Amino acid sequence: MFTLYNMPLALNCYKVRLLCSLLGVDYTQKPVDLLQGEHQTPGFLALNPFGQLPVLVNDDLVIRDSHAILVWIARKYGGTQWMPVKVDEEALVNGWLSAAAYEIRLGPYDARLKKLFPWLCVNADAVEQNTARALRLYEQRLQDREWIALDHPTVADVAAYPALAQCGDGDVSLADFPAIRRWMSRVESLPGFTGILG
Repeated sequence: MFTLYNMPLALNCYKVRLLCSLLGVDYTQKPVDLLQGEHQTPGFLALNPFGQLPVLVNDDLVIRDSHAILVWIARKYGGTQWMPVKVDEEALVNGWLSAAAYEIRLGPYDARLKKLFPWLCVNADAVEQNTARALRLYEQRLQDREWIALDHPTVADVAAYPALAQCGDGDVSLADFPAIRRWMSRVESLPGFTGILG
């Protein structure tokens, strides 16, 4: 059983908890309070010198970065559905993981930070433009398909869901994005789905 260093309201931590819930994976949570600076303590920095959450520890293995953790969990516990091994499918999933790490991160993710945790927002001046672009890209992708990368849910869906589902926290409306809203309903209907606070 692995340990997840985690903060409940952190979207990158929620990604990992969501995948674990969907896969029925048991693990131990160790809380880290970002607001109190616990991610900058010597003990935490020994695990992750980037000072970021989440971190997964499994015996001697320490994995930082939410998407690296998603891939590891999917490969270890989820078979090939959540992270395929066929090279073409894997490339498609990785491409949408990158979009979650860049377009969504600089858009809806940062819109939430700008409102709730402004000192953590890396590009406050560009949030509206970046959010509009990210939402357009995902709306277009989901116009004629049920899932983001493949014809079934993958870690690409799990990586994108938290920031899109929490858009309201950043005063971002999804009213004009029906394909995204339909996709969110599909994610929420998956067996094992859990919300950000469980």
